[in-house]
Amino acid sequence: MNIKLISSLGFINVFFILASLLNVFNLGYLFSYVTILLIIFQKEFLKIAIDRNFLLLLFFSFVYGLFYSLSPFKSTQFVIIYMFTPPVFYLWGKYISTKINKTIIIFYILIVLTIIYSLPAIISVGLNIIEGGFAQPERNLPMFWGSDDINATAMGAFFVFNMCIPALLLVSYKEIPKVFFVILLVIFIISVACVLRIGSRTQLAIILLSLIISLFIATPKMSIKQNITIYSVVGILVFFIATKVSFDLDSDIMTSFAGRMKDKGGSDIASGGGRTQLWEKSIDNLFEKPLGWDLNEFGYSHNLWLDALRVGGIISFIILILYFLRVVNLVRKIISVKLFPVYFQILCLTYLIAFFSLFMVEPGIDGTFTLFILFCLFVGLVRQHYYDIKLNVNSIEE
Repeated sequence: MNIKLISSLGFINVFFILASLLNVFNLGYLFSYVTILLIIFQKEFLKIAIDRNFLLLLFFSFVYGLFYSLSPFKSTQFVIIYMFTPPVFYLWGKYISTKINKTIIIFYILIVLTIIYSLPAIISVGLNIIEGGFAQPERNLPMFWGSDDINATAMGAFFVFNMCIPALLLVSYKEIPKVFFVILLVIFIISVACVLRIGSRTQLAIILLSLIISLFIATPKMSIKQNITIYSVVGILVFFIATKVSFDLDSDIMTSFAGRMKDKGGSDIASGGGRTQLWEKSIDNLFEKPLGWDLNEFGYSHNLWLDALRVGGIISFIILILYFLRVVNLVRKIISVKLFPVYFQILCLTYLIAFFSLFMVEPGIDGTFTLFILFCLFVGLVRQHYYDIKLNVNSIEE
């Protein structure tokens, strides 16, 4: 983000949005209060406020917040946060998009936002590696500014978008400056080191998944020369990793993974770390307790939609599913039309994969609320840009 762009968005606006996403000193909710108020003072507020996605998200947030108020797990002030922050961050995404008409700038903004989101975890895990190396049995770590230990899965969530960097670089190497290319590559390498330290299998899986799906989608859209270049680079990297990188579980760098495999074995992988049993119990409760149930019954469901069911009942569950179906359809449209360059299509696709990968195994709103509001901002920004570009094309054709 350059100074001119930040100025157009408003320095105060950018500060509080970023402070909310960084969750500084675990006080991101305080900055969220201000972001809720700030959107009201934007001149374009009434123009950008209403669409079906916003109404669905607003309805979901209110229902979820009302049910949450009956037995607040954290505190009553989070009722307001849960009611208003998701739809407000959706509006912020739309507002940012109204200030920008270039797809490449939207591309940069999304990458920079997600890197900023990952910075606290990069610093925290990086300092831990510098201090004690990789051969440490404890996977749960505190944030560097001081906090209780964060479980490895939740810490790994901060790196999820950095795992998409290889897929993005392969399809955008001709469009982005070399300096930015190198910066992204360095951030990816550091992030992989951090992921290895905390033993997050989900993050490593996202690297492969995003690469495979991106290549499948991008190959027909690119020239023969581009495809030869991309597949040659992929082939060289695969050969280098297969011949030069050790996957020995006895090595220091694989200590966290070795501990997980020895403690729980393959059955842990097959059961999603024991989450499938929680999902089964939650689905049973869908019919037995459609108005939700107490957290003390068996803890989190470790799934965004099922935890929404636990807190907000079947109404929240259905609304959230409808919202996500609309998001999937939006990304499908972006990929299927020729209005957008391949690099933007792949970014939308890989980021959607990253969001879904985490939401499938994490509590979502109660567990990774910052990730959820980042998702809302992402959807608002991408949706507004899609319709702005579509409108401009239609007006030119007429």
